[in-house]
Amino acid sequence: MQTINIVILLLHPITSTGIIAWMWWQYGWKKKSLQLKGDQRREGIVNHQKIGERILQFTIATVMLAFAARWYTGIGLLPQSLHGFTGSLGVTLLWIMARWGRSASKDRVARKKHGRAADLLIALMFLHSFLGFLYLFQILR
Repeated sequence: MQTINIVILLLHPITSTGIIAWMWWQYGWKKKSLQLKGDQRREGIVNHQKIGERILQFTIATVMLAFAARWYTGIGLLPQSLHGFTGSLGVTLLWIMARWGRSASKDRVARKKHGRAADLLIALMFLHSFLGFLYLFQILR
């Protein structure tokens, strides 16, 4: 495989690693939120929502980068592995979780759904990352 193709294919895992770290940090809000009161808590919630929206935007961009890399290198557009399918599922779940997060401050049910979706998303994120790590060896050989 040409060097340029390898570099293009590695853009997705590199950007994804940053997003994973960012999501893990964002997931820590569950513990941090219990310690905040009053104005600090309100500011924290606003910040949490802004960061969540940015994570969603960067995740969609990273998925588009993966599709573009697959197209450019001639692998094909559609996912052909469990890694690709869990990625599509994860982005959909992240989008739904962000929507529930918007209404979480007004609705207790949405808040509970948002928290449970976050738990599921973190588990799916680690599964997806592991599958991607294995899939990377298959592509680069």
